[in-house]
Amino acid sequence: MNNRVKSVLKGALWTFIVVLIIYFICFIIFVIGTHPYRAQAKTVNNLALSKTPITKISNTYHMSQGKVSNSVEGIDKKGKKYYFVYLEGSKKAYLYKASEGISQSKVKSLFNEHHPGHNNLKLEFGWYQDKPVWEISYKKDNGNYGYAIYSFKTGKQLFYVDNL
Repeated sequence: MNNRVKSVLKGALWTFIVVLIIYFICFIIFVIGTHPYRAQAKTVNNLALSKTPITKISNTYHMSQGKVSNSVEGIDKKGKKYYFVYLEGSKKAYLYKASEGISQSKVKSLFNEHHPGHNNLKLEFGWYQDKPVWEISYKKDNGNYGYAIYSFKTGKQLFYVDNL
């Protein structure tokens, strides 16, 4: 091989190594940055499985409106659905039968009745003003965000903000 080809290959190798190192550093930062959330989610899952009738978890939720809450949705041996909420700061926990409140699909329907035209709704089950709630968040076409909070027990809208 002539010197020009060797030089190009050497440059390509160094570029590949630098890109690989940058990728590895970004991966490490991501893992370290998401560890607290993953650890808390694992703790809440373990609490729900060991201290409640829930035997299978189908969804996990995280909400931080005033108080940080981590929640799970799951079913018991008989197939009944439950929601378990753990309040991180106070270490309090609450268990609700799904039949005691409104469903995720019902809250979406209520939101779309009151605020039509929003797509890609994200729903979280959590805690707000000492009540179990559904939080709906969405991103608008203009890049702004909106949020609504509905009471789990009554379906009443407790909070709404648009164009943040």
